[in-house]
Amino acid sequence: MGITPRERFFKAMNCEETDRPPVCGMTTTATVELMDHVGAWWPEAHHDGKQMARIALGAYEFLGLESVRVPYCLTYEAEALGCRIDFGKRNSTPMVKTHPYKENFDVDLELMSPEEMLKIPRNQAIIEATETIIKDRKEDLPTLLGVTGPFTIAGHLVGTENLVLWTITEPELAKKFSNYAGDYEKMWLEFVEGLGVDSIQMSEPTASWDMIPPEMFDEFALPNLKKVYAPLKKTMKVLHICGNMLPMLNNMIATGATACSLEEKTDPVEAVKLADKRAALVGNVGVVKPLLMGTPEEVKAEAIRSANAGFNIISAGCGMSALIKQENVRAMVDAIVNYKK
Repeated sequence: MGITPRERFFKAMNCEETDRPPVCGMTTTATVELMDHVGAWWPEAHHDGKQMARIALGAYEFLGLESVRVPYCLTYEAEALGCRIDFGKRNSTPMVKTHPYKENFDVDLELMSPEEMLKIPRNQAIIEATETIIKDRKEDLPTLLGVTGPFTIAGHLVGTENLVLWTITEPELAKKFSNYAGDYEKMWLEFVEGLGVDSIQMSEPTASWDMIPPEMFDEFALPNLKKVYAPLKKTMKVLHICGNMLPMLNNMIATGATACSLEEKTDPVEAVKLADKRAALVGNVGVVKPLLMGTPEEVKAEAIRSANAGFNIISAGCGMSALIKQENVRAMVDAIVNYKK
């Protein structure tokens, strides 16, 4: 009997030898074609656990991705903490529209209770979807839950420009909101670990090298990433940060992440050398070129490039556009399913 996708995923995440890398949807994976195929669509699915689960479960059958992941945006924690959200359209993800503390930042921040957190409608939809995909997955597929990093949530609350500026001009304010976001995220992750997900996939784009240098990462992002990861004893942890993260890969590994998810801007060969199996590497097939705008042949070539470099899991380098065609996602999968080391 051969290895199952879930067994292969665990081996890859632990930097163990596998027959081939898994091909997973580690970041946002829903496409319009997938939604049409399963009969569930954005933006309604962002609020409906059953529709959310239907899209996630269809990603294996329709796209071939060897994982099941919910939800599909980086806004639900921000909404829980007071931001207003534009939920987008069928082909676009939700976006934060208001920052409740952008001007009203001299306030006392009081963390809600776990009971209050679990009454939030979008949290309830995500919990329902997570429980459904664990129960209804047809194959032995790993289940992933997407979350947002504390530094990025803090930027949603006060405005990203404010937050980044404050790391220089008002460091205590930057820490105040980052710590508040970290306390909320820690509470949420401790709960969702109990649902039985295999991995938490955290996106922390505001902590990119494009936004802050390594020493600022260590001061303002690293403490809260360690804080939210530390209590997780059963669930694996994937940290995704956008941009060329080679200069900050050591900083990412220092968070305690099981794996680092990297964009195509990061040189895969150099990343593998630097990581040296201290964390698994995930990625790094370009989401614009080749997945959205390239040919299946170009997608295959880039997937094989990442596999040849030694990436443990092959995935889109960042969140997938909803307009990516099935044939290009399938090309990424097929290249690796037939991959020979």
